Amino acid sequence: MSYRQQKGLSGERLAAEYLEKLGFEILEHRYRFGHKEIDLIAQNGDLVVFVEVKNRRGEDYAPVELSVPERKRRNLIEAAQGYLLEKGTGSDSQQYRFDVILLISPATAGEFRLEHITDAFRL
Repeated sequence: MSYRQQKGLSGERLAAEYLEKLGFEILEHRYRFGHKEIDLIAQNGDLVVFVEVKNRRGEDYAPVELSVPERKRRNLIEAAQGYLLEKGTGSDSQQYRFDVILLISPATAGEFRLEHITDAFRL
């Protein structure tokens, strides 16, 4: 496994732990629908969240609309639709959203900062 893959997996684990502390249950980690992938799928009550996890170095990072470009958003939406077809849509009160979790590492050694962008984009 490459360094980049290891860093991605590590970031996804940290994001999952963070969501669990917020009361979410992790339903899927690296859910695949064809060639499309969702990093995390989590649920808290009637809310299901499809999460894209991004690692960033330093404070200078692209805004969400650039770090998750249109093509990636379309892939996430298609994978989410595939998940719902495969697993069912739940109750009539079920809600869905797409979140982005940014893990920002400082330029020098130190603690990272986690930024959770809820409802980052829509269907």
